[in-house]
Amino acid sequence: MLVVRGQKISGGNRESMELPFLIDACTSSDEGLYDVDLLSRLQKSDSAPLAELILSPNVPSSIDAEAVLPDKESSSIKASEVRSPTNRVRLKLENVGDRRLDLKDYLPLGSLNFVTAVPEQHLPKRWRETVRPPNALPDDHPLFEPLGHLMKASLVRIFCRRNQTSDNSATIRVYVLPDDRALGTLPKTLRKNRKELRVVMDLVDVTEDAWNGKVGINPEAKGYQPKLIEDDSLFYIFNTLESPGPNPAIVTNDAARDVMNGLLEGVPLIPGLKTKLYPYQERSAAMMVQREVNPVRMLDPRLETMRNPVGASFYYDREACTLLSERQEYDEAVGGILAETMGYGKTLICLAVILQTKGQWPRIHPQYSLGLHPIRPRVASLMQMTAATIGRTSIPWKSYFEQLSFEGDDFQSCVRCLMDNAGRYTIPSTVKKHARKSDADSQGKPIFLSSATLVIVPANLVHQWLQEYKIHFEETSLSLLIIDDLHKPIPPAPELRDYDVILISKARFERESSSHEATMKAMRNQVSCRCPSEIRECSHPLMQYHSPLKDLHFLRLIVDEGHTFASTGASNNVGKVLNELHVERKWIVSGTPTSGLMGVEVDMAAMEMLEGALSTNAEANQEALEARRKEIAIVQERKDIEKLGNLVVKFLQVKPWANSKQNDSASWFRYVMTSKTGARNITSLKRTLESLVIRHRVEDVEMDRPLPPLYNKVVHLEPSYFDKLSINIFILVLAANAITSERVDRDYMFHQSNRKPLDTLVRNLRQSGFYWTGFSAHEVSETVRVSTEYMQNEDNSLSAEDQALLQMALNIGMTCLASAAWRSFSEQAEMGIFVKDFPVPASEAWALCPSSKNRRIIYGTTHLQLAQKYIAEHAYASNPAEGLFEAGIAAKKQRQYVLFKAAESESNSPSKQRVRTGSISGQVVPSSTILAPYGVHKKSVRVYTALRQNEGTNSLSSSLSQQSTGRKSAMKSTSMFHSSSPAVLEPDSPLAKTALVGTASAKLSYLLDRIALLHLNEKIIVFYEGDHIAWYIAQVLELIHVKHLIYAKGIAVSLRASYLEWFNNTETYRVLLMDLAQAAHGLNVASASRIFFVNPVWSPSIEAQAIKRAHRIGQTRPVYVETLVLKNTFEEKLLDRRRVMTTDEHQQAAKSLLDDTAMNDAIKNLTFIPLSSLEIQDEEAQMARLHIPQAVFGHSTNALSEDILSSNKNHDSFDMGNVEPQERKRKAMFALDLQDSHETAKMTAKRR
Repeated sequence: MLVVRGQKISGGNRESMELPFLIDACTSSDEGLYDVDLLSRLQKSDSAPLAELILSPNVPSSIDAEAVLPDKESSSIKASEVRSPTNRVRLKLENVGDRRLDLKDYLPLGSLNFVTAVPEQHLPKRWRETVRPPNALPDDHPLFEPLGHLMKASLVRIFCRRNQTSDNSATIRVYVLPDDRALGTLPKTLRKNRKELRVVMDLVDVTEDAWNGKVGINPEAKGYQPKLIEDDSLFYIFNTLESPGPNPAIVTNDAARDVMNGLLEGVPLIPGLKTKLYPYQERSAAMMVQREVNPVRMLDPRLETMRNPVGASFYYDREACTLLSERQEYDEAVGGILAETMGYGKTLICLAVILQTKGQWPRIHPQYSLGLHPIRPRVASLMQMTAATIGRTSIPWKSYFEQLSFEGDDFQSCVRCLMDNAGRYTIPSTVKKHARKSDADSQGKPIFLSSATLVIVPANLVHQWLQEYKIHFEETSLSLLIIDDLHKPIPPAPELRDYDVILISKARFERESSSHEATMKAMRNQVSCRCPSEIRECSHPLMQYHSPLKDLHFLRLIVDEGHTFASTGASNNVGKVLNELHVERKWIVSGTPTSGLMGVEVDMAAMEMLEGALSTNAEANQEALEARRKEIAIVQERKDIEKLGNLVVKFLQVKPWANSKQNDSASWFRYVMTSKTGARNITSLKRTLESLVIRHRVEDVEMDRPLPPLYNKVVHLEPSYFDKLSINIFILVLAANAITSERVDRDYMFHQSNRKPLDTLVRNLRQSGFYWTGFSAHEVSETVRVSTEYMQNEDNSLSAEDQALLQMALNIGMTCLASAAWRSFSEQAEMGIFVKDFPVPASEAWALCPSSKNRRIIYGTTHLQLAQKYIAEHAYASNPAEGLFEAGIAAKKQRQYVLFKAAESESNSPSKQRVRTGSISGQVVPSSTILAPYGVHKKSVRVYTALRQNEGTNSLSSSLSQQSTGRKSAMKSTSMFHSSSPAVLEPDSPLAKTALVGTASAKLSYLLDRIALLHLNEKIIVFYEGDHIAWYIAQVLELIHVKHLIYAKGIAVSLRASYLEWFNNTETYRVLLMDLAQAAHGLNVASASRIFFVNPVWSPSIEAQAIKRAHRIGQTRPVYVETLVLKNTFEEKLLDRRRVMTTDEHQQAAKSLLDDTAMNDAIKNLTFIPLSSLEIQDEEAQMARLHIPQAVFGHSTNALSEDILSSNKNHDSFDMGNVEPQERKRKAMFALDLQDSHETAKMTAKRR
């Protein structure tokens, strides 16, 4: 076929010939059709008027040789060059094979209006096609070269005519060949002009009038620009996603439609749910079912829908600059992300979905559907053939037969037949070249369909799932298998098929990887290889573990707190097992799919909200949401989108993002990822989130089930004398180090090489706001000595400011050393307790620091506990205090022995003898001299005492009662306290007057006052950071007989779960001390309505997540949050800075305060807290006084006088509620719980 397109003319058996010629494109004919007569004239004419070759739109896009240049006349055409004074065009003919495209294959794209120098008479009055950019288009026009390249590649066709509004202007219509019509037609070499096409797309006029040539030149004409979409923050987009709107009418599956109708109408199809779901929970559950069985076809998220000048739609991939004429769609994921906010009942929603879809089977993928019909040796019975068909087609039958059985009908033979014929398929084996395979392998791998749901949860949430099931569901409604024992093997696949739910801990699931270290070790112990010894690299089948989970095709997979799978490098073994599983429906369950994607109501939880505020929770939420609408946190968003991409691509395998490279590969990072400059593809991101996330807006949930109000305030406390000393010693060490190192080189603590130890110092500094005994008198003395020598050295270059600062540091050090109480606390790692009216004969024997003034003596909590125990054991003696003096002497001797043994153990331990400083390259120094001068040329102060953990606190404090040295063992043994009951004393007994009137910690004293006042009517959570803080609080709560539990990392997971159950469901335990690091996700502690943070939390999101442990569905009381802060200290600077930080700044400083420039500078420039002469000299001024004195001995602990109670009310801005004790109920529950608590703990831990 001969066409006018390129360099040669060819046809039949003739040789190709060069044919340069000039074409006389006379425009006398409006139709402009050219035929053989035109070519004949060209052959004869030498000086005809010339213009660009113009063809009518009615002419086919490829100029057919039969219509233009018949073969029969081709021999008469000779190659000759024709010249003309007006123009010269070299046109050539090319054989393009089968690439014959009509104009209808092209899309009208847009037009160009421009001023031209071509005479008016040479411009056509009607649209004519040109085979190259018209000469009328100026050479300097930005589209001259792009159009030329695109036309040469046959991607663009151009039609030209005279503009109807101006005599000296022309209009060009541009048609473009869409990619879905060009595939297979154009060679790959012709599809590289994307940059030119993008320029054309941006510059053509897309208006209808311009297309018709009815308007003049429009300098403001714009092409296909992105739609004006608000550049909202990812946080705002997530919080404004549409609430679920399930529609059963569009679901084609009858069983699923019935399930959805039952959920939405509040009458579940399958019985067993005891609890009535809230309307929003019903909608979420129904939407999950709809997504599973009826995934919607959605537009490819890479494409934008565009409308061209003639009103037709086409689809534009702006990133790749490709155009499609037809809508390209993909199915939504069969599953998604259940992202209801924290505490809104995600576990209950999931269990409801599992129950209502009970007995449904996964479908066999079409690629494995061949060969499913069984080949039988003889004709089967009708029942067997029916059962085989039901199993092969995944028809749900379990719930039907269960209902018949419930009504009294017996169809066991049918059920057995159906189970025997349950669906299965075979995955063909893929054998590498030259590899050996057994006969079994050659037959492929059989996979069995299972109606079970596999639920993977963090180990600490296994118990919570069980609790939710027990509370809300009938016991026999679902068959559950719990797998959380790390060493117990998983049952074989045939047994697993019988369960509805397989609940497995994440740690146990990880061991199902054949490459897991523990799994490989177990297999080596169980199986010995029989391969010849000369085979070095053995891959014997018996040496490889095969998980039974991989033999089943599960109906559903649910990963609770699935955001933990979002990190690329985290849980590699888990990722491997997940990729090897066969699952039809996949769900991530997390209120925070990534760290930055959280509900605004969660974010608001960390903001101060005082009681009596004018705005409601809803109004405050909306204000906070609008405030963050335009706050584009680039660093945070890049991390969030990257983690979200891991979930979308690797776990949910959503198309097109999970497409293979050979099948329309789509890069998540290219299309969705926020660039370093902040540019984002909002359209792709929103479409993906909308297709995956099931989450209600907070206002919609509030309409169905409003949460009780949440009040959050900061309590500013005046630091005690000992608080000031603790903080000042840290400042002393920093100041002395800065000055004596002259703030240079690695001797300086803030040198970049000292970053790790500096982080530890800052962490300890923050914890010292509660209490600190980590410095010894010797270490402070050494610091003072080194600083004094530096001041006296005549060679130093001290400025007046540094000299004054160092002198202040020396004064602080001398004050500490002069304080007998501080030295006692430091030496014995004890919390100082101020006691009034301790029995005089025995007071000296028990006191840490005796004093005669006002008969107030400082004791240690450990000693007071032993004294309490002694009095309780002798409560019924005529004189319970008899022998108390001798007991005190014995206790002191025992304590001295324990201190000696602890010091001896530390000095003999290789790990304790020498401590690498971390600031001098390779230098190792004895731990006893870590404050001594170091450096070859300088005598600068070491700061490494401030870097040590407060290790002595728990080990020494617990030695007398636990005979244990080591913080973790002490925490484990004291996480649940069961002291003897308070002694019953005669009203006139002198012991009844002994009272705890203050402590050495301002925060502890405030906390005791609040707990003593509130714990009878409300349950309390105290969040802490640092085990020593929990230990101090627990000891004092034990002194005042308040039953409490500790939820810490060092306690076994099963025991922690039991503690939560006891705290939530019994009246005995009133206070829960919870490590902040263990409170981030999943835990339900809605029984508590009072929350205390003993130190300000640096990260607002961590604080908010901790608060949501209590402020959640199931909470019936207002929740009050108090954060304790010492006035005029580093803590106030921390809070002030946190209030003004942006989201990006928080993200950059998430791991350390030092990553924030402002806080780094604040730490460098900390100032000493002044000490008054009264505080230094008067013990009365040194303690943090209790507003409610607590009896040390006897039942009078909580016998508060009305005047003390009322006076304390005046100091509380929060509503105290009804403080009248409910003694009858509480005492009954206390007696019952206390009786069985020890045995229950042992049995529960053993059972788990």
